[in-house]
Amino acid sequence: MGDRHLQAVALKPAREEWFRWAGVVIDRLTTCVHIYSKPPHDDVFVADSERQGKNGRTLDLLRRIHALTDEADTPTDSLDDLEHHDERVIAGLAVLLRDMMNLLPDLSADMQKFLKSPWYDNCNGRLATELFRGPLGREPEGIGSGYTEHGRLPLALQELLEQEQAGDTRPMRDALHREDKPQRQDEAQQRRRNPRYLRSAGQVE
Repeated sequence: MGDRHLQAVALKPAREEWFRWAGVVIDRLTTCVHIYSKPPHDDVFVADSERQGKNGRTLDLLRRIHALTDEADTPTDSLDDLEHHDERVIAGLAVLLRDMMNLLPDLSADMQKFLKSPWYDNCNGRLATELFRGPLGREPEGIGSGYTEHGRLPLALQELLEQEQAGDTRPMRDALHREDKPQRQDEAQQRRRNPRYLRSAGQVE
């Protein structure tokens, strides 16, 4: 029969893939928190208590995802410890990204109202375009309608979670030690490492 008849091993998403999408979610949630934190346009009717409640819920999810992706306490003394740590983090991210998917339809509806912009095309300004369609035209990173059937971030998160569930094994981490990893150059990632970043995210202007 030969090896040709052996069933291929299905791979789970790499640790780097999980962190990439967690970073995208952090950026989109941060934008939403800033929008919730500001009083809406005069012709947008929403009770302050409702807006602040939604802001608190969104900020709580943002902080929980950020805490999981903070690598300050990552063990580096052995590969086994590192892999065990990564699996715990990924298990937590899977729960939080499902929470994000459940939140996205309402989040998109609110953002469309507050920004007075459609999600699908001709968005009202750069902020709305980056939120709904993704920064620099990277549409899988935009929240779209919030529903998976319309693609973009909801579909990307669904596919990530489905691949995790269907996979048998995970690719090894790129590097064992933090100092071996390439420095992050992305501006949004640098902002996330700033300790003032989350404090400013929930401020009400």
